[in-house]
Order: sequence, then structure tokens, then C-alpha cells
Amino acid sequence: MTTLGIRHTMALVILFVLLAVTLIALDNRHTLDPLKSGLRTVTSPVVNAIDDLLDRDGSLSTVEIELQQTQEALDAALAENAQLKIIADDYEQLRKILDVEEANPGREHLAAKVINYDPAGLQKFIIIDRGARDGIEIGMAVVSPYYFVGLVTEVEEDTSRVTLAIDATSSVGARLLESNGIGVVYGRWQAGGRMELQHVDRSIEPLDGETVVTSDATGARTARVPAGLIIGKVSGEPALDNQSDSQTIQVLPAADFDNLTIVAVIISVEGS
Repeated sequence: MTTLGIRHTMALVILFVLLAVTLIALDNRHTLDPLKSGLRTVTSPVVNAIDDLLDRDGSLSTVEIELQQTQEALDAALAENAQLKIIADDYEQLRKILDVEEANPGREHLAAKVINYDPAGLQKFIIIDRGARDGIEIGMAVVSPYYFVGLVTEVEEDTSRVTLAIDATSSVGARLLESNGIGVVYGRWQAGGRMELQHVDRSIEPLDGETVVTSDATGARTARVPAGLIIGKVSGEPALDNQSDSQTIQVLPAADFDNLTIVAVIISVEGS
């Protein structure tokens, strides 16, 4: 910077300092009050508008309040709609159970709501809101509502445990509806499968997709389980067991075990 430039800069600094000192002195004597009042009058609307926009005091603007109320109303409507859908689904399940009972006058069904699953996820069972007080007993069959779900394995006063047909501890007498082969359906979920029909005579030729139902045949009947409950259908080629002259057939379950909400316990069967 040249000597002239330095002198010019120093002159501006000195001038700014003198101006600042003069303004401070005038303000202390209230000489600038009329000017400050005029400036406030001009700038106040702008400052207020900015305050409203930025919401400096933490309160909500009218638009924000209306937006919040609208969101709350929307959330309430969505929650109500979800609840109505659950009620409608439950109603549909109950209607189907009634249809099944009317189509099978020799059986008495008791509707029950699923209130819990195995929390550890290691077993396939459900807890229902019916128990000994409602006449539930161990060994009763459970359907949903057209398909076999499993058997009651534990009973409390107001709740019961139902072991699902896909659990490894589950077994039920069964037969092939068209080819008439009989055997026992075992759960295979823990082994990475679903269900399989074992001990079927190897002379039987099952059809792909053939329906598998509960059996009332001698030697392949499960107590308290009525015949003809749909378990599932044949899937894939059977595996032959040369040592026992039998075959094992994979069964694709008919029931949707992952989405059970309402089931029916068959509490009585005419003639049994």
C-alpha cells in the first residue's frame, strides 16, 4: 500500500471514531430520540412480520395450529379405519366359522381369539382366550375355519395353548382324499419344512396337489379329531422307504399359520 493510501485509510478511521463518539454523546442527551422513534415506526411492521414467521416466542402461528389439528384428525381417522378393518376381518372369520358349523350339524364349534404366539419363536403354538371355564380340554381339534390348525395341548382357566400342525411335536392321523392312502402327518417346521405325510403304503400313487385330510380310519385316527378336516395338499414327489415299504409325502399346509387371529375349537363331535 502507498503512503497516500495509508493516510487515506487512517483519515477514514479517525472520521468513523469521531462520528461514533458524537452519536453516543447525542444519544446520552436524548437528542436522537425523535429520529429513533421515527425509525421504529418504519421498521416495526417488518420486525413483527419476521417475528411471526420465525415464531420467536415459541408459540404456534394460526397456520401451524390448523396444520397440527388437521394432522391429528388424519391420524385419528387412520387409526379408526385400521380398527374398523380389524373388526371387519374378525366378523368375516366368525361368519365363516358359523357357515362351517351349519354345514356340519354334528359338530359344535367355539370361536376363540388368538392373544399370543411363542415369544421366543422356537415353537409353533398360539395362546387363545378360551379355557377350562369355556369347556376346552386337551386334545380338542382347532380349525381356522375350514382348515385344520392344530390340537389343544395345555389348558388354563381362561386361556389355552394350541400346538400348530407344523410344529415338530405335532402329529395327526390323515389320508389322501383321492387315492385314499392313509398315514400320519407330522410337523416339520423346526427342521426347515412344513408338514409331511409318513407311513403311506408305497403302492399308493398320490396325485400332485391332492388334498390331505384328517382320517377316521382304524390305525390312522387321532382321538377327538373329526375326519375330513383339510390339512393341506401333496407337494412334489414322494420319498420311498425300502426298509418299511412305505413312502413319505411332503404336504403344503392349507392354513395360514402366520396370520391367525380368530380360530374355532371343535368342542364336541356327534357320535364320538
